[in-house]
Amino acid sequence: MKYLFFDVDGTLFGKSRYVTERTIEEMQKIKKKGHKIFICTGRAPVSIVGGNLERVPADGFIASAGGFVSVNGKYIFKNYMDTTVLQEVMTLFMNHKVRFALETENAIYQTPGINEYFDARHQKEFGDNPEMKRYFEVRRQKENRLPMRAFNVSETGVTKIAFVATDRYLFLDIVKYLVDHFNVVTFSKKGSKIIDGEIILKDCTKADGIKRVLDELGGSVEDTIAFGDSMNDYQMIDLCHIGVVSKKASDKLKKLAQYQFDDPDQDGIAKALEQLN
Repeated sequence: MKYLFFDVDGTLFGKSRYVTERTIEEMQKIKKKGHKIFICTGRAPVSIVGGNLERVPADGFIASAGGFVSVNGKYIFKNYMDTTVLQEVMTLFMNHKVRFALETENAIYQTPGINEYFDARHQKEFGDNPEMKRYFEVRRQKENRLPMRAFNVSETGVTKIAFVATDRYLFLDIVKYLVDHFNVVTFSKKGSKIIDGEIILKDCTKADGIKRVLDELGGSVEDTIAFGDSMNDYQMIDLCHIGVVSKKASDKLKKLAQYQFDDPDQDGIAKALEQLN
């Protein structure tokens, strides 16, 4: 039995934000052979929505980059930030004009400006495409995005924080305070004035989530295959026996992998699964 772990954005999803029919068919064939499929994403549990993602025949998921692990419809692990550390991070971000979103099990709590930032980014990427506008509107509703004033630090656990820093240098000033507790992952292009990314608790990565799945099901690392495209997939590609990464991935990630996949919208994942046989 093999255990397959798929990142979502940039891996299962291309620019269309849909998993291709051919990819779903290949996954169904894999399931019929008795193998296990898991979504392994940086998204929060409430964000594993949109497009046709629910049609992926998954046996569970690893969400928030390892913060939540679910197997066969049951959570086997939930990891939350220390409330004192969380409050310090929130204060740092607010004092340095960093917009942020707190990812929890049932909602995403965000400061003003987050929606507007992503709306502008989507506009730049997709223009006035009405289908894509509707996709993001529906996804936002399903994600249960709430204003920060609705968040209660003593009642709701936070697993991961996404951020948007409009002043690159103000953000870089506070990184030294974050690295003791978090892995800081950035997505912005080098040289960009804006830095967006996420901070993830150390010792709680996608790779740690995979280990928990294997412990739960009695699996072995030698039977694992991971599919990813960005540096927040680094640990899982490094851990798994076989790594399959996007041809657009960084050279650092490619060095870890045995295979590469083409554009997901052009059946890149389906072709990679066929190649793996």
